[in-house]
Amino acid sequence: MILMTELKIRNVGKGLGLELPQDLVERLHLGAGDSICLEKMAHGNYRLVSKNDELEEQMALIEGYMHEEDA
Repeated sequence: MILMTELKIRNVGKGLGLELPQDLVERLHLGAGDSICLEKMAHGNYRLVSKNDELEEQMALIEGYMHEEDA
């Protein structure tokens, strides 16, 4: 299932910022001051992830490698 959300680009100070809809903020468990990552995927696609999600994925990969070495 592909879910697409439109993000608005706004002027913020001397730069640009993205306006995140409230439902996306809630789904990603974001709050003011949190960081998010824009991850480049295959075929030129991008994925927006919260830092917590990224950390959990990295830990899962590390644990997988550790179990492979034990085998």
